[in-house]
Amino acid sequence: MMASRRGLLLAVMAALALSVGACATTKPQNSSNPDLLTQEEIMGAGARNLHEVVQRLRPRWLRARAADRSFGSSVEIVVYQNQTFLGNTETLAQISPSMAYEMRWLDGTTAAATLPGLGSGRIVAGAIVIKTQPPGS
Repeated sequence: MMASRRGLLLAVMAALALSVGACATTKPQNSSNPDLLTQEEIMGAGARNLHEVVQRLRPRWLRARAADRSFGSSVEIVVYQNQTFLGNTETLAQISPSMAYEMRWLDGTTAAATLPGLGSGRIVAGAIVIKTQPPGS
C-alpha cells in the first residue's frame, strides 16, 4: 500500500513539473537586458504595432524622466530605423511588429554620440532604434 502511494505521489509530482514547464514556455520571456527587445519578444507581445509592443514590454522607453529636462527645455525620445531618423515615439504606431528584428534603447548621451543628426542642438532623453535585419545581413 505504501509503495503504491509513493508511486502515485511521484507520478503527480512529475505531471506538475511537466505542466509548469509547459506553461513557462508558452509566453516569451523578457530578455535579461532592459535595453533590448528581441524578435521573439516583439512577435510574442501580440501587438498590432511597435508602439503597443513597447507600451506592453518596455513602457519606460516611452517616458522622458524629469531629470532628463535641461534648463526648462523640453527633451524628446526619438525613433530610428537602423540609422534613419523616423520621428518621435508616435511613429512607432505606424510600424508593424513583423518589420523589426530587434529594438534597442539608447540613453540620450549614447544616442547623441552614435546616431546621425542628433548633435545639432536637439536635446534627447533617449532613442529607440529598430533594427530590421540581423547584424551582418
